[in-house]
Amino acid sequence: MDETTQNQSETLKVNPAPNHPKEASKPQLHIIKPKLGGFLAAYIIFGLPGLVASLVWLLVGVVALVGISASIASAELQPTDTLTFTEIKSGDRKKTILVYNLNGPISIGTSSLPSSSRETGIYTELVKKDFDLIKKESNIENVVFRLNTPGGEATASKILGDLINDLVKSKGQDEALFYFDRIAASGGLLAAYKSPKNYIIGSPYGMTGSIGVYLTLPNFTGTAEKIGYSQTVIKSTSGKDLGDPLEPTTKQTIEYYQKQIDRQFSDFKNITASGRKMTVEEVAKVADGMVYFNDEAKKMNLLDELGSLDLATSRAAKNSNLGDNYRVEEIKSEFGIFESLLANNATQNFFGISKSTQKVIDRATFFKPGTAYYIDETRI
Repeated sequence: MDETTQNQSETLKVNPAPNHPKEASKPQLHIIKPKLGGFLAAYIIFGLPGLVASLVWLLVGVVALVGISASIASAELQPTDTLTFTEIKSGDRKKTILVYNLNGPISIGTSSLPSSSRETGIYTELVKKDFDLIKKESNIENVVFRLNTPGGEATASKILGDLINDLVKSKGQDEALFYFDRIAASGGLLAAYKSPKNYIIGSPYGMTGSIGVYLTLPNFTGTAEKIGYSQTVIKSTSGKDLGDPLEPTTKQTIEYYQKQIDRQFSDFKNITASGRKMTVEEVAKVADGMVYFNDEAKKMNLLDELGSLDLATSRAAKNSNLGDNYRVEEIKSEFGIFESLLANNATQNFFGISKSTQKVIDRATFFKPGTAYYIDETRI
């Protein structure tokens, strides 16, 4: 018997066989006292990674909960009457040019949105709150509005244009300066052209256009019939349920909404003609709903000049007589702990959120029914 067999046998104690025949049928008691080795050691060793993984996920969960709590707390405690600025170009702070970034679809949103919302959408109430604070910053002499938007709600776009005009006037300027970056389309143009006097510098690599309006009327009558769904509509007048997706689309419905579209389109062309010093007939030739590379858009008079953001800020400084020693800033969007955690690429990969999946999520939450958008195919 080798030493290993001897050690294992020492751990097994068996009651001696019974002497009496009647006791032979009784179950025997085996008492096993294993040492830390063999199967038990292997179980612990191979089970350890799972235990560690569980502890890691528990820690991530705790961090996430703490991050959410911290984000909520910071949102509640963050003062609403201040803005945080970050420097783009150093210079005399009393002579500051502000680059105000307008990113994403345009809509009417609440002013209680977190500042990080500026990165994903243009919400008129949030913009108004920002502009009211910018007016109080006496060191800001002029503003360049940097536009990256596929468009959005017509009403919100007009409101945005009015807000921009008001801010420009408050700074003693008569020219609204815009920088059309990657894409400036539809409602973005409507907002920019509402300024009676505007100067637009476009990125050589960007696109501009999509002058037009459209509306979709979904209809689910076929689907309802297949699943056996029906409804009874009680209404005060015949026009009260126009556009109901569970009612057949009538000629009256199409004619009504066509008038709405024609009205919005007419406003769009008139605003473009006024803002770009063109005739309505000239605008009609380029108001085909298409987007164009900025060198083509310049030939159509949809913008004034091709160049960089620096060219736009230098023109703003010249308009304000600031000389060469001026400072350029932009508003810094504050992210909470949890927002920063999810914004990190490594964290997204850790949670299994791939870039392609994130694009699908972004696009799924991007659109709103009844709103005209342009999809930038160069970024798909």
